[in-house]
Amino acid sequence: MAADGGRLRTARATQACVMCKTRKKKCNKSLPSCGYCIQKELDCVYALIPRSRNHATPTVNNHYAALSSGTRQRLKIVSSDTILSSNLLSNQTTDEVPESQVYSEVHGIIRATGQFVDDISARYFQDFHRHLPIISRIRFYNNLITLGVTPAADFSVLLLTICLITHAPALGYQPKHDVNQSVKQQSLYLPAKSLFAQVQVSCSSSIPLIQAGLLLAIYEYTHGRAEDAFVTIAGSARMAYAARIHARDNYQTQMTPAASHNTNGDILLQAEEAANTWWGIVIYERAFFSEAAVLDQPLVARFPGRDPRLPIESHVLDQLDILEPESLPNIPVSCLTSLKVGGFGRTAQATCLLDQVLKGFDTADIDSRLLLLDRLDTNIQAFLSLVMSQAQGQSGVLSCAAINIAIRALFTLHWHILNLDPQAVRANFIPLEEWYKRSLGVLDTATKMVVEIAETLVAASPANTATQPIDAMPPMYPYIARAALRHIHSSTRSEGVDCMSSAEDVLQTSLDRYFQRWGVSDGWTRDKTDPTSQFSGRALSQAILC
Repeated sequence: MAADGGRLRTARATQACVMCKTRKKKCNKSLPSCGYCIQKELDCVYALIPRSRNHATPTVNNHYAALSSGTRQRLKIVSSDTILSSNLLSNQTTDEVPESQVYSEVHGIIRATGQFVDDISARYFQDFHRHLPIISRIRFYNNLITLGVTPAADFSVLLLTICLITHAPALGYQPKHDVNQSVKQQSLYLPAKSLFAQVQVSCSSSIPLIQAGLLLAIYEYTHGRAEDAFVTIAGSARMAYAARIHARDNYQTQMTPAASHNTNGDILLQAEEAANTWWGIVIYERAFFSEAAVLDQPLVARFPGRDPRLPIESHVLDQLDILEPESLPNIPVSCLTSLKVGGFGRTAQATCLLDQVLKGFDTADIDSRLLLLDRLDTNIQAFLSLVMSQAQGQSGVLSCAAINIAIRALFTLHWHILNLDPQAVRANFIPLEEWYKRSLGVLDTATKMVVEIAETLVAASPANTATQPIDAMPPMYPYIARAALRHIHSSTRSEGVDCMSSAEDVLQTSLDRYFQRWGVSDGWTRDKTDPTSQFSGRALSQAILC
């Protein structure tokens, strides 16, 4: 306070405190606490006003706090009168604009779909969040509503990618003033990709931006562009390395006994969100790589340790603000028999098995490689039996992402064996032809499992009806369905033709429903089921699917 005519002048903030903004109360902006917070005995907090990067680089004590928003400068973004126009990137002009325009652009795109931010966020956390709990619901809504200021640019881009990944024209999400103009996912993708790229070059690596990149990659993957997704997720992985979110124990150095419970809790929350985000990158990079045409390329994201702790589940992530660090589950990825492992943890374990399969292909000695793949086949089948038996009677077990990844690992493993050139092998004193037959038998079993999944979708999803089972299917499903179709098409046995034809119809119908639901073109699936594309004619299936 300073002297002013014999009176004391109270120092005042330039804007209202967070509590008054949130509760829509008049704030007298007094420092260190406003009158309303003093009266109600509340903690009075004023939001920091970001400084220009040209003035000073702020000192950040909390590593994860820096990651949550990044160090930002004024952005140059592409402005367009009609965001959803096919001419979005034509005749574009580049002007220097504040972050408020980024949010304005994003909000305009979301509104053009006939939805509000509340709609897309609720839908995301109800459905997609269960498969991939990388976004803390607590921090998401805090960023959205409690600051009382325009969201940061990286968070705005994250909002747009959430809109992209959840938008389903089949639900009728379109502008109500023009029912003939259906906003399709494809028309959202280009502005989302463009805005992501522009914000990426203007901001330092941050958790929201990394998450946005991951969601963009998953969108590309679900639309049959696995190669593009593989490139996109590599960029997200590089950003994640730069942000050091792969080192999950960093938060322990930030948590101190002297710090308040709220401070330590926020650090823990940010750290676990970062750890789950890294797991998401690890999981989906390997899922994308399974569909890559060129296998002679390295993976970018590494597992977080030799036997790392499993990621936490969505319900734990959503309650971290009231949980103690000691109460968090500490289960290593190798602990397959634990009954406390949830869906996301099982997905991480399935990905670990898939990763071992991919690494096994590099074993030079053919006999050693076959023995290794045989052990992995046994482990994967045991894992599938364990997961399905533990979840027996629960709805949606066949739509579990872990089951989808494990099935895909079986297809990957045994297609590799079937593509081996004829040669003399001594592994288990079994000729290569016998290995071929074993692989065909396993592929028969895997195909039957996929058909069972497809039957649940077809039975529960009447034509032109959007239902929960399709919403619950993980992004991997079209790829295992396509793998099953390839196996069926490769069969040359005349017996059981009617049964195989029926299985093919069920699989294709489930894909049609899936693609119709999400507005995806199914051409990429139909075009790649050519029976000549598998096994180079060396080992065709003698399967009977009945």
